[in-house]
Amino acid sequence: MTDGRAPLVEVDGFSFRYRRATEFALRDVSLSLEPGSVTLVAGPSGCGKSTLIRALNGLIPHAYPGESRGEVRVRGRPTRDLRLRDIARTVGTVLQDPARQIVGATVEAELAFGPENLGLPPAEIRRRLEAVTGRVGISLLFGRETAALSGGERQLVAVAGILMMEPEVLVLDEPLANLDPATADRLIAILRRLADEGRAIVIVEHRVEEALALEPDRVLYLDAGRVVYDGPPDGFFRIADPGAVKLPFEVVLERVRETGMPHRPAEDVGGGGPRPPHPDDAAPVVEGRTVRTSAAPEGPPRLEFRAVEVALGERPVLRRLSARFGRRETIAVLGPNGSGKTTLFRAAMRLVPTQAGEVLVDGLSTLGRTVAQLATIFGFVFQSPSQMLFARTVREELLFGARNLGRPEAEMEELLLRVLRQTGLDTVEGILDRPPLTLSFGQQKRLALAIALALEPRTLVLDEPSAGQDYRSSRRFMAEVARLGDLESTYFITHDVDLALTHADRILLLRDGQVVADGPPARVTEDEERWRACNLHVTSLMRANARWPMSEGRFLDAETLARRIVAQERRAGEAMDRASGEDRRE
Repeated sequence: MTDGRAPLVEVDGFSFRYRRATEFALRDVSLSLEPGSVTLVAGPSGCGKSTLIRALNGLIPHAYPGESRGEVRVRGRPTRDLRLRDIARTVGTVLQDPARQIVGATVEAELAFGPENLGLPPAEIRRRLEAVTGRVGISLLFGRETAALSGGERQLVAVAGILMMEPEVLVLDEPLANLDPATADRLIAILRRLADEGRAIVIVEHRVEEALALEPDRVLYLDAGRVVYDGPPDGFFRIADPGAVKLPFEVVLERVRETGMPHRPAEDVGGGGPRPPHPDDAAPVVEGRTVRTSAAPEGPPRLEFRAVEVALGERPVLRRLSARFGRRETIAVLGPNGSGKTTLFRAAMRLVPTQAGEVLVDGLSTLGRTVAQLATIFGFVFQSPSQMLFARTVREELLFGARNLGRPEAEMEELLLRVLRQTGLDTVEGILDRPPLTLSFGQQKRLALAIALALEPRTLVLDEPSAGQDYRSSRRFMAEVARLGDLESTYFITHDVDLALTHADRILLLRDGQVVADGPPARVTEDEERWRACNLHVTSLMRANARWPMSEGRFLDAETLARRIVAQERRAGEAMDRASGEDRRE
């Protein structure tokens, strides 16, 4: 709750158009951030959320030139009159991709970096280190190299690094995307305590259902750069588009009961609907899953681990892990941050060495096979797309791997067109000549997928495919992957429980570098104690699927399940009306 003091940051009728853009990214946005306030910013991808963050922390106008109207003030002074280092003393920002924020080689060096640049004495830096690491719960990460951290661990270190600066306003861009649900809860609790102590919190998040635990005072909902809603959460539920924002299942069900449709048609809200099927899309889709079909015998597993051990430095990560991944399956791998999910597939690609055990691909050991050879079997899309991008243009990125594999130059143009169409990047104007790092985070994720597809792999490995994408975009992304006709199997790592349950044929649960459960979603989720021990939530959609089983053990997405429930209720009501009419006639 706010305490009536003067605003720390004021956004007054602010509009902004990037220098080379034709449209304004923000239009007439006003916002006031008082001490103790909590503001949740939501909206579909491309709605202006990232631009608002850049306006709040001063990157607009100091790092992003363009045309602006209105004003942004920090402690009463326009940001255009302040230096970035002065703004940073008041406004701290946690970026969407922690890999682009962390600069220190070790955890301690990263946390000390900001205060050292402020010229703080060593004793004060040590005091802050002790306070922040205790608050965030990352003391066990001390001594670790930041490059060896998991995505979730990096996220916590990035948050801690900003808290070391003791800003009065904390702006977080999708802070939950890389965190397992239990760790996300811990971060939400930390942010809540900071707000209670008088800090202003701005959280930009697609995982609205989880972010609501922060008890925001207001929700700012943007669409196409404009404020569509600015008010308390209850009112937001009445106008939010469940197709673009992940809402509690009860809200989606009530919307369907009231209107018959949970949201406006996809084409009415930024980004458009799913891509229509293409004649080349051979794999049929049932209830959001790909049905992998083949007349050929199944043969050995695509990927098999036999008592594999992997250590990063002196820290064991995989502990005698054994698992099999079929040739024609969609498998989701879940587990706590740091449990070995990404390391599992890095070991398969020989990106990290194994200390013991054996890794087999199509029945043959990976020993003696190069990373390039394995890349023609597995298309690995990293959690942080920027780690895959290094070329000057998108064209060069897409052709780099194919040329190294000796693909004929005459086929390159056709290859470019195909992978751009498959990933929906063909609609981005001038995409082939764009520098990759100028793309949005969501576009970078799609480019990373296109790079993998350019090698024509038989299996895709996706690390956190929903990170950086709104609810509609992440579902569309998974649907597009499912329609790739030449693809045999998909394995994906995620902390998005509902995404895993509604898209995977099998769930693999990891904890402490070992497999603790493996099977169909309905069976794996039966043991709630084990599920929670893997830092996973029992979501509102999970409970709804358990209460209203509709699809022979398969989990349905919120909109599909809500429509089926309402249809069932209407049929029951019509039957009762008929029975009542017959009774009256008698």
